[in-house]
Amino acid sequence: MLSRTAESCFWIARYTERAEYTARLINVHYQLLLESQNQRDQNAIWRWYLESTGQLALYEQHGQHLETMAVMQFLTLAHANPNALVNLISAARENARGIQDQLSSEVWHHINRVHLAWKTYTPASIATSPHRLLTEVQDTCYTLHGIMASTMLHDEGWTFYRLGKDIERANHTTRLLVHPILLQMSSESTELSDLHQCVAILKSASAYQAYRKVSRSVVSPEKIVEFLLLNHYFPRSVRFCTRGLRQHIERLMDKSGRVSDREPARLIGQLAADLDFVTLEEVHEIGLESFLTEVLRQLDRITMAVSRTYFRSEDTQDVRISSPRRHLRLAHHEAVVHDVKALLSARIQFTYTYEAPVTNVRTIMRVAPHQHYGNQRRLDVRWHMDPPADYRHYTDAFGNLVWQMDHARVEKEMSCTVDIRVETQTGYLSDGTLAMQGTDPQDTDCTVASSEFTRLTHLVDRSEALVRLSERLRGGGGSQGKLAEVILHHVHAALRYEPGRTHVKTTASEAMALGSGVCQDYTHVMLALCRLVGLPARYASGLLPGEGQMHAWVEVLLPGSGQKLPMWVGYDPTHQRRCDERYITVAVGRDYQDIAPTSGYYEGEAKNRLDMAVSVTLESHGPTERWYSNHTQATASTTYPDEQQQQ
Repeated sequence: MLSRTAESCFWIARYTERAEYTARLINVHYQLLLESQNQRDQNAIWRWYLESTGQLALYEQHGQHLETMAVMQFLTLAHANPNALVNLISAARENARGIQDQLSSEVWHHINRVHLAWKTYTPASIATSPHRLLTEVQDTCYTLHGIMASTMLHDEGWTFYRLGKDIERANHTTRLLVHPILLQMSSESTELSDLHQCVAILKSASAYQAYRKVSRSVVSPEKIVEFLLLNHYFPRSVRFCTRGLRQHIERLMDKSGRVSDREPARLIGQLAADLDFVTLEEVHEIGLESFLTEVLRQLDRITMAVSRTYFRSEDTQDVRISSPRRHLRLAHHEAVVHDVKALLSARIQFTYTYEAPVTNVRTIMRVAPHQHYGNQRRLDVRWHMDPPADYRHYTDAFGNLVWQMDHARVEKEMSCTVDIRVETQTGYLSDGTLAMQGTDPQDTDCTVASSEFTRLTHLVDRSEALVRLSERLRGGGGSQGKLAEVILHHVHAALRYEPGRTHVKTTASEAMALGSGVCQDYTHVMLALCRLVGLPARYASGLLPGEGQMHAWVEVLLPGSGQKLPMWVGYDPTHQRRCDERYITVAVGRDYQDIAPTSGYYEGEAKNRLDMAVSVTLESHGPTERWYSNHTQATASTTYPDEQQQQ
């Protein structure tokens, strides 16, 4: 089966399952709040839902209060919200439109009909009859699943559809369990409001009647967790879904003999085994929230592995078989007192302007991160290119997400806007300092050996001054972590931040001789020193609030001690600090040339100009008030004659 067809089947299932879940949860909580006129109840319920699904920051950007009708409009018809029902239905329909020849006519007509209906709905429609419209979405998704099961061949396409459905279902049930009422784990619900919320949780998973058949006693948080997490027979329990995933992936494995194709099966098998043999008491020992967080991370890894293995393009490197994952008990590199989570949204806009029409234009972009990278998780990504282009994506050897856009002809200009939303997490010690932590090499898609990052390149070169400084720093002794810190401070002291003195082709030795530059130059100089003293180090490109352009820093591979694993630790020489939850890693490579945000070629004599603007918005969660103010935003626009240098 073509990877495009498999991917479309996979995402039709995910989008429709997400739409069904969203409609059902909104409907249940709308009915629940009809019994309460208390504004505090509305705030608490909708804040929990928006926060658990990563939509709170986007909602608050609109400056609206957490009132039921305003939230419902946001979750159903807001075109700016990628997880609004109207957008989910449209996304499912777009995937179906591309593979109409693989679907039955009944499936296509059903998806297209509901898509056209929702295009006509207005906020007044939702306000007038919310229950009817939300129930319509639920019934549509139920019916679609039945039509697909009844009219399509149960071949690979059907297997990918079931795979996507069970991943999405397990994901939403897990998120549903991260509820304040359930995290208290009290033995009995004595307060009426608690009882109502427990019933609402069960109804949100279509589980209330099934739960009552299994547990005829009182509705308690502990029994709800056990039922939705570990029940063998309920089709929306996380355990049931992972068993289904194992069956689906085994069907796909039977048709493939490649070793690299075992990675999704290995990850699914690990998660299914964890859930098959774990007990509720062991979940308590680990901590319910920690356990559920790791389940979500494993589901993200499974999605990534499936995408790399089955949806990749022909340019993608083979997926390596990584070493066994640690048990669900989360191990920290230091005694972290608290974790800080941050939600960040970013917009990258660029325009290529040509003096005359050009043809056969190919644009390569590395402007959005993969779905999962260390403690960083991409929640949403949306992009728009004008004029429209032939699109394909793949993963390069460094594990970066690469978009390729092809235009047969561009008359005057080509513009693109990319919107992403990312959740990050960092640990802090009791004194408020950043804990030593980083990205496990086994948790990334990079297939390049770490020894490659000890070699010099054209941009990361040597000079007499760099060699002398590296010998002096290496002679100071200490651990590799301390050596990296010393190099960080020396680079910051040796260079002065001065835009305009350097360009994209400036080497580390040239920047060192000038004594000035921008973040790209700081990064190349630090890379040169790290590699000269024997530290594997790589160039990281990403986003940071307050920069106004793409930012750059260094990741150093530091060895683990004892039972600790090696990790890539981020150092920002421009700001003289280690990277925290404000940083979004987009791409990594040996130097800037490997991972330029935009590059490409075209046929024609016309010169081109690149205009680029980047804005990043940060809202922090947890004990972060002392670090940032809410909604810090920086926007800048810079024009370059040809290529863009990271500032």
